[in-house]
Formats: sequence, structure tokens, C-alpha cells
Amino acid sequence: LDDAVGLIVFAVSFGIAQAVEGGTLSVISVVVNPIVEIICSLLLGAVMGIIMSELEKLFFSNSNRLSMTIAFVTMTIALSSLRFSLGPVTISFSSLLVCMMLGTAFCNMSLFSPDIMSRAEKWTSPLYAVFFVLSGAQLELSVFRYPSVILIGIVYIVIRCAGKYFGARLSAAATHCSDTVQRYLGITLFPQAGVALGMVVTAQALGSSCGSMIRNIILFSVMIYEIFGPMMTRDALRKAGEITPVSPEKKTRDRFAHRREAINKRQVKNWPF
Repeated sequence: LDDAVGLIVFAVSFGIAQAVEGGTLSVISVVVNPIVEIICSLLLGAVMGIIMSELEKLFFSNSNRLSMTIAFVTMTIALSSLRFSLGPVTISFSSLLVCMMLGTAFCNMSLFSPDIMSRAEKWTSPLYAVFFVLSGAQLELSVFRYPSVILIGIVYIVIRCAGKYFGARLSAAATHCSDTVQRYLGITLFPQAGVALGMVVTAQALGSSCGSMIRNIILFSVMIYEIFGPMMTRDALRKAGEITPVSPEKKTRDRFAHRREAINKRQVKNWPF
């Protein structure tokens, strides 16, 4: 849900930034075009999700369903790149928001979505690795020789962490959650990746100067969040009592116990009686 809200806010903010950068500041460019982009993206994603869920019923193999899903997602991304004018209004789409709505509609309407998602998870890890490698390769450390860029990056990291922590704390207090949830929920929200990197690709359209600075600041902050965020999340979950640390000795004993149990089951299965 936070990703969806973030994409909607980003669409509005990006429309305003484009209008300011291009010197075409008007009601249509600041208000109408971003709203039209959000509505059109949600409609396109919902329609494509409904069509895909209906087409899945024509296939009887999960492998074929998975192939059709990949092709459909690729086609949806291609459609979301369309951009045309309707009078003074520009009709455009956010590929991130379209794909998110596509997945939401498909998973809530298709009976085969659990099987397809379980199959997709087996081969998406290398894609994630390639995605993060290519994203990290675009980080230009040379821009951080300017003190203003470093200051903006530090302010962004601090403000985001403060917003996550105090926002989660106030929300948990408003919904009468326990003190443990109020104290540690915000810390678990510090890691950042995925959608933020997708927004960076869109933000590069602002131009060589602003787009490059935004890209490097976000990439650097993502690197910081992904280094320290998981450790802080782990400590927060431990202090909240949600997880318990496991010693290496216990891990080894459990591994051998599972292996011994599997061997015993295999031997029993091969008995002639």
C-alpha cells in the first residue's frame, strides 16, 4: 500500500517538476496531467489484469500460464510507454503504477495466481540481482565532491528515517497498538529499494543535471539503507520478541536432524513391505 501511495505522490510531484523545468507552469500541467496519468495508469493496469486473468483460463499447464503471464506483462509495459495529446491535456502512463495495478487485479481475480507466483519466484532472483547490479553501476561517486550534494543526501536520509519512525509510531498509537509495536515498527521500515529505484529511472527524464543528481542521491541512500537497514530491522524484531537468535550449534544440529529424518523416510519408502 505504501508503494502505491508513493507512486501516486511521485506522479504528481514529477508532473510539477517537469512543468517547472520546462517553464510551462499552468493548471493543466501541474494538476490535470498528473491526475490524468494516475487515473489512466490505474485503468490500464486493471483492464490488462482482468484480461490476463480471463486468458489464463484457456491454458491447462502452469508452464504455459507462466509464459503467457511474462508476455502479457511485457506487452503492458510497452503500452504504458505510449504518450499522446488530447487537446491541451497529455495522456500518459506510469509504467510502475500500471504494473502494480496489473498484479493487484490479476492476483485478486485469477484462481491460478498462487501457482504462477510460486513458479515465478523460482527464477526471479537472478533478475533481481541483475536489476540491482545495473542500478548500482549507474552510481557516480564523482558528484559527491560537491558539499551541497552531500548535504542533500544526508538531509534526505535523516528526514526519511524520521518520517518512517514517527509516522509509524503515531499510526500505531492512533490504532491502540501495543507499546512494543509503537517503539519498533518504524525501524523495520527503514530498508529501501525496488520501487525507489524504478522512480529513479523516471526521474532521469528531468534532464542531465537534475536527473543525474537525483539518481545518484537515491542510489547512494539505497546503498546506505540496504547495508544498515536489515541489521536494524533484525535488532528491532529481536527486541520486540518477534524472533529469537539461533546459535550456530543449534543450526548445525537442526540441519543434521532434518537430513537424518529425510534419509530414514527414504529407507522406509524403499522397503519391500
